[in-house]
Amino acid sequence: MAKVLIVGAGAAGLMAAGAAVRQGHQVTVLEHMDKPAQKILVTGKGRCNVTNESGCEELLAHVPQNPRFLYSAFSRFDGYAAIDFFEGLGVPLKVERGERVFPVSDHASDIVDALVQQAKDSGCRITQACAHSLLLEADEEGRSRVCGVVTEDGQEIRSDAVIVATGGKSYPITGSTGDGYRLARQAGHQVTPLRPSLIPIVCEEKLCRDMMGLSLKNVTLTVVDTASGKEVFSELGEMLFTHFGVSGPLVLSASCHMQPDKDGSLGRYRLYIDWKPALS
Repeated sequence: MAKVLIVGAGAAGLMAAGAAVRQGHQVTVLEHMDKPAQKILVTGKGRCNVTNESGCEELLAHVPQNPRFLYSAFSRFDGYAAIDFFEGLGVPLKVERGERVFPVSDHASDIVDALVQQAKDSGCRITQACAHSLLLEADEEGRSRVCGVVTEDGQEIRSDAVIVATGGKSYPITGSTGDGYRLARQAGHQVTPLRPSLIPIVCEEKLCRDMMGLSLKNVTLTVVDTASGKEVFSELGEMLFTHFGVSGPLVLSASCHMQPDKDGSLGRYRLYIDWKPALS
């Protein structure tokens, strides 16, 4: 039995905790927020789009950049496995358009409660603490090995293994503040330049502000790269207008197919909405 320390009590951290306990290890999870898994609560408009009812190859087909990186993970745990996992925790699920999977209750809190409960039931300890840095020691060959963490208040917590599951830098108010990148660099990993993905889009047109709050269903959003003239995205679904531009499921999906210019701008892209796709 090994002592495993997990930094971050989000979806990844809690699932890792359950898996480590099932392997017979003693697990402690550190979470710097007041409550675990806060970001799950805001996913899918508070309903939590748990997964997609798809196998490995179907999931990889929807990853626009370097999908093979995820092959190992998806080949062992695809959308069907995720459905079995959560239903095994007592959360009934349903499948909606686009093979998207949600809790039958439409409450993201059911997913959070299930993950937290399975971790606690298995004997995992969830502790509120912020990991300031990794605890590194040299082995017999002079190489650094991770043997725990140092918290912000200076406490050393030693362990046989450390799992960094802090998430990205996408939503600081929910705890995703980018701490994992700092810890990864300290351990000697190279961190590639960060860029946003799955985000709303700022538009130049005043008409977006004029239509702020207008929600569209069953429309087709098409994105064209004017530099190449190529269509980079086209899909049927839902979107809405905001005071700065457009957002909603379609827009978030489209954004990951749009590559920023060197100045971070997406100005070369044009968005086209087919308001009635069933009609010519």
